[in-house]
Amino acid sequence: MRVRWIGLALALVLVGGAVGYAVGRATLEQPLDLVGAEPVPAVSPSYPVNEYVVLPDPGLAPLATGLPLHTAKFNAGGMPMTASVPDGWRRAPLEGRDAWNFAVPENPRNTYLLRVGLVTNRISLKVALQSRINALEDAESNGDLEHLVIESRTDEGFTATYLDNGHQRVSMERWLPRSGSSQAYAAIATTGRETDRAGMADLLERVSASAAY
Repeated sequence: MRVRWIGLALALVLVGGAVGYAVGRATLEQPLDLVGAEPVPAVSPSYPVNEYVVLPDPGLAPLATGLPLHTAKFNAGGMPMTASVPDGWRRAPLEGRDAWNFAVPENPRNTYLLRVGLVTNRISLKVALQSRINALEDAESNGDLEHLVIESRTDEGFTATYLDNGHQRVSMERWLPRSGSSQAYAAIATTGRETDRAGMADLLERVSASAAY
């Protein structure tokens, strides 16, 4: 008799469980179908964002294209070269480097300039280009410049932007090979403001094309 009562109790428990499960399923809210779901903009960035103070550029007219040029001579480490440079721009040697800057004497520092250099240590174009980028990256790490961005890069050069003492700068740099070789012979670069880009690109192309060695 006791065994039959135990079996009856277990049967009632199982029936009650099944009924409860069925009621729960019937009353459970069904998932909503979202039509046309779109990303929700974040309230704040999920990663640190550096904020930079950008100072205004000198209010001079942008560097013009088609500047009149004349031929200048260069020599370093027994390596001669001639190349065209803008008329009236002052030539200044760079200390400790086989390179020279050319700039309008009356212009403030943060406008535009041309740099012509000779590569006297016989390295390839690839190594010369990467060494220059490494130098810029080191300068950024040391705090000498900020927010370095390599915008574009080819086998012979690159275009970069960065902040120098709070001023936005654009740098276009190119390396010229030795005749019949992949070794770098000369480096031509223009640096200026955002508004000088067209004039810088024009000057870089014309000076590079005029180089003879």
